[in-house]
Parts: sequence; C-alpha cells; structure tokens
Amino acid sequence: MRACIELPRDYGWGPVRILCRRMERDGYHVTEIRSPSHILLAITGGSRPGRETKPGGITAGAPQRAPYDVLPVLPALAPLLPGKGLAKGSVVAVGRAGTLCVALMAGPSQAGMWCGVTGMPDLGIVAAAEAGAEPGRMMLVPEPGPRWAEVAATMLDACEVVLLRPPGRVPAAVRRRLETAARRSGAALIVAGTWDGAPVRLHVARQQWDGIGDGYGRLRARRAEVTAEGRGALVRLRRRWLWLPGPDGSIITAAGPADSRTGGTGEGGWRRTGSG
Repeated sequence: MRACIELPRDYGWGPVRILCRRMERDGYHVTEIRSPSHILLAITGGSRPGRETKPGGITAGAPQRAPYDVLPVLPALAPLLPGKGLAKGSVVAVGRAGTLCVALMAGPSQAGMWCGVTGMPDLGIVAAAEAGAEPGRMMLVPEPGPRWAEVAATMLDACEVVLLRPPGRVPAAVRRRLETAARRSGAALIVAGTWDGAPVRLHVARQQWDGIGDGYGRLRARRAEVTAEGRGALVRLRRRWLWLPGPDGSIITAAGPADSRTGGTGEGGWRRTGSG
C-alpha cells in the first residue's frame, strides 16, 4: 500500500507524532515531509509477509513480537530495574529532578525512541546530550502551565518515554488517568518527584563530587549511590554506585566512594559545575 496524508503546516508537532506512531504500530512505515505550507506523511507498507488475513479482519499466523519487552536503558542502570529496563506502560518515580532522570531517557533515545520532557524549564540540553540522550529525539514542553496533565497524556500517546515533573503532589484521579494513558500506549512514565503507588522508585542516597582540593579546583564528576525499591521484584532494596555524571559527562558504573568524605543526600541539578 502507498498513500499520502496532507496536513496544514500549523497542525502541530505533537498531533503529527501521535498520528505517525499509531500508523507505525499498525505496521506501516511513515515518512514525514515538510513544505512551507503543508506537512506530508508518505505511508508505505501494510500486511506483513507470511501472514494471511481471514474474513472479518483477523490476521492468521504467528503473532508479531514487539521489538522490546522492556525499553532499553544504559548498561549502568540496568541492574537497578526489573527486567533490566523500563517496563512498558509503567511508572518510575525518581526522588528529585536531576541527572538520574535524564540518564533513564538516554537508552531509549539512543535506540531511536522519542522521549518527551515536560515541567522542567531548567533542563540543560548539552548536559543531557553528554549523559547519552539524543536531543533530536526529545520533545520538550518546559512550562506546560495548569494543563500539565493534559500535556503529559498527549506526550504518552506520541512518545515511548515521558519525563514529567508535576507542579506538586498529584491527585489520585490525575495519577490514574496518566497511568491508564501509559498502559494504553505502552510508554514508560518517569516522574521527577513523589508518585504514590509507583512500582519502581529510584533515589540518590549518597554522593561525592570529585575535583575539589583544599580550597581550590572545580567540580568535574560525581559518584552517586543509587537505590531502587518498589513492588514485586524490587521488594528488596537494590544499591549501585554510578558516575552520575563521569568526568566526560557519561553515566557508567563506579567502584564506590573514593574515601570517607562521601556526603550529601538526594539529587542535585543536572547542570554540571565546571568543565571536564
């Protein structure tokens, strides 16, 4: 099958992504072409080879396996998560907005998946790229305003991963709505902050910045002990030391604190102080 959909230029990036993703789920390949006045979606594909369509639209043959049972994450983060990745349709709560949130997006974006970020106006794109995230695969709505839940729900339809910082404690009705949207689309929702009932919760328990001497130097890297807890496979607490970030900005496994000066609790901002 070959077809073309013509949309007005001001149709909006989010709605275009939702439309493309739904067609891709049905087995079509969509190419987006933008002109000064229109957006053209060239559609090819259709029924997969080796599969017959029975009367009534029922497709015969072996079921098509999804590319991922869980969404991939960076190797350093995998041991902290059930199934070594982000479960589709689930919620991961991270103690505070920071490098750990961005690191969770890096694996999916490197795999070619779209990642939405909303409610985080101070997000450093350069630092996110150094942590492994692909800026070209990020959909940003820094300040969604009072309709933040509607923005997040739209992103869950358009992206495989959504990073959300709510403006405050989230009411139960809003949580249920966004959890339902995530399950329906198979997207993973990463929440910077508290999310009651989250099956996975990550937290930076201890940290140590490297690069500071006796009254001199610049902060260049951070060792952090990340803990994971929750339900099911995470009933027992998991701990792992990471470079968050390392001297070059990357997220990798760390041996542990350099000495007894390890201190600080919680997750700070993701903008690195100094260079390195």
